[in-house]
Amino acid sequence: MARLKVGIVGAGSISELHARGYQEDPRAEIVAVCDRDEDRAIQRSLDWGARAYYTNFSEMLENKEIDAVEILTPHYLHASQVIDALQAGKHVSVERPLALSIEEANQVVQTARQVGKIVQVYEPCLFYKPLLDARNLIDAGEIGKPTGIRVAMTVARGQSDVWDFASIEDEASLWRFDPQLSGGSPMLYDVGYQTFCIALFLIGNVEKIEVWRSETAIREGLKLDAPTVAMWKHFQQDCYGTMTLNYAPERKLRTPYHPLEATITVEGTRGTIDIIRSSDPTQLEAPVELRRDSRKVAYGQRNTAYEDSFVRATRNFIGACLGEEDPLLGANEARQLLLLTLAYQESSRRGRAVNLQHG
Repeated sequence: MARLKVGIVGAGSISELHARGYQEDPRAEIVAVCDRDEDRAIQRSLDWGARAYYTNFSEMLENKEIDAVEILTPHYLHASQVIDALQAGKHVSVERPLALSIEEANQVVQTARQVGKIVQVYEPCLFYKPLLDARNLIDAGEIGKPTGIRVAMTVARGQSDVWDFASIEDEASLWRFDPQLSGGSPMLYDVGYQTFCIALFLIGNVEKIEVWRSETAIREGLKLDAPTVAMWKHFQQDCYGTMTLNYAPERKLRTPYHPLEATITVEGTRGTIDIIRSSDPTQLEAPVELRRDSRKVAYGQRNTAYEDSFVRATRNFIGACLGEEDPLLGANEARQLLLLTLAYQESSRRGRAVNLQHG
């Protein structure tokens, strides 16, 4: 069987987690790397065994050997780069978000339909096995009818400079603090989007959302959108959700990756499920716990590797490109998530609840 030949554009810190899935899967290989920083492009191509490197994305797309591209660039580039790659005949996996507006998202969906290529929006949290286990427990009726979901997101400090906002020296790394480049507030598409992805996966669509957002100054001229609270009602069911975003610079996680910890609680008429996802491999809690009738049952391994969900997401994309399965989060589904994320942003701006249209 011919191997899927992949080009990766954007060789920053997150690219190592994306590359790992291709390196560990015999169905694919990384053949090209593109980054504006030539030294970094060369280094990554050597690390991953790629045969070519580029500093210009358009030039990489001219490489006929490439079957698919992985786009890991700042948010404002996503829609245009996805469309260019599709029109060049490539399958596409793109980091969240798919686009920064519904108009852009519609263009992506239309282009993908016209050229008949796969578009996957990369969301590793959906491939976190404890989350899948929790979904199965909910579907099996183990907590009865879901009545509420709480998602607590904590951004701490890690062992590396990843998300070390207070000490960023490279001006090129500050794009997420520019609304024109990031599409909104710094954590909108990293924490807000991920929260809604989890809520929709476990419970279903949302019909109304309201947000209370504060800001924390982390250095002169830079503010992080935390602490923030969001509340929402799920569509056509008496189930409500909340998200809290906490910035904890005095707390350190033992991780070289993004220092983010998510604790998720789903309550029902019969019981409660707790899920934890942390990039710190030393966290001691069981990743899934079911509480019902004065009993508590733990599911899964105590330590579930943060990297594994990235590998599974990449495997899903490879399988989709080879016609073996569907992408778990395709362009249409990502468009719905974008609608909800934009409603979150609009509620934060207006200071009142925002209703979403369905049907």
